[in-house]
Amino acid sequence: MYSRDYQGRTVTFEASGGLVNASLIMQDEQTDTYWSIMEGKAVAGELSGEKLVELPVSEKIQWRHWREKHPDTLVLSVRGLEDGPDDYRDYFGSSRGFGGAEAKDDRLETKTPVFAFHRGTASYAVVQSSLEDGKVFLLEDGASVFLYRRKGSSMFHSTVAFVSSSGFERQDRVWVENGSRARFDETSGEFSGVESLGGFDTFWYNFSLNNPETLLLE
Repeated sequence: MYSRDYQGRTVTFEASGGLVNASLIMQDEQTDTYWSIMEGKAVAGELSGEKLVELPVSEKIQWRHWREKHPDTLVLSVRGLEDGPDDYRDYFGSSRGFGGAEAKDDRLETKTPVFAFHRGTASYAVVQSSLEDGKVFLLEDGASVFLYRRKGSSMFHSTVAFVSSSGFERQDRVWVENGSRARFDETSGEFSGVESLGGFDTFWYNFSLNNPETLLLE
């Protein structure tokens, strides 16, 4: 999810109908600027070069699990139509990306599920399956990130991500942020008082094609 406020104005995003490296490009009604979701910035138009401001408040989750938490949810549809249960079966069952796209960066396979994010001028990615029970990484700017996925969680679920200048450590099977001594709650996925980090749970090809200088965290 991204902010709509840029250079003193509020813009209205909509799908442009175009893709770059198999990734969605948005367009805003006010300035006719084109925005790349995976690059995290405007790529053409009046606001070209402006960085998208990510709001780390959205949650990626499968419908059946969302319904369990929010049984009264209303579904926004177009002319009464929603995606059918098998609409993406071929895509997820294939080793190739959308439209046959393949990763040029061979450090990972094309369809490897990753958590990817931008921090400053750098782009990072880490393999989803390595994050079960939590991992801590030190970034180039000196900050530490804590990334967590429950054991056995589907790739369709969000990676929980937090950032700290003081670092994180595991004490008595509980993750703790060193500065505030806040403790991570695995049940709720909350780290009270610790800064959330936005990012994408996506495939390697999708992020790396749009961010060729991606640093792979291992």
